[in-house]
Amino acid sequence: MRFIRKHLEWFIFSAGLMLLAFMNPENAGTSLCFFEWAGIDFCPGEGLGHSISYTFRGDLTSAFQAHLAGPAAVFILAGRIIYLLKNLYKESKLTTNKEQHG
Repeated sequence: MRFIRKHLEWFIFSAGLMLLAFMNPENAGTSLCFFEWAGIDFCPGEGLGHSISYTFRGDLTSAFQAHLAGPAAVFILAGRIIYLLKNLYKESKLTTNKEQHG
């Protein structure tokens, strides 16, 4: 259980970014917006997934047109993933050094 809790956040963020990176941004499939499912016309994250997908393709003009926060979300999530992995690496290195030096 501890292993799952330790790796859950970076794994979910990485999987989400990878799925959006490989998503076709031109696809207008089913929306995942909770507000839209609840019958409310306003959806604050509408176009965010498309914007992230356009960002991975380097099409920043389309990314900003789809949603203003898309490119920033990519950098924030990538930064968070790097931070978590760096801490896990440091932690594992400290554990290994303690085991070697007693």
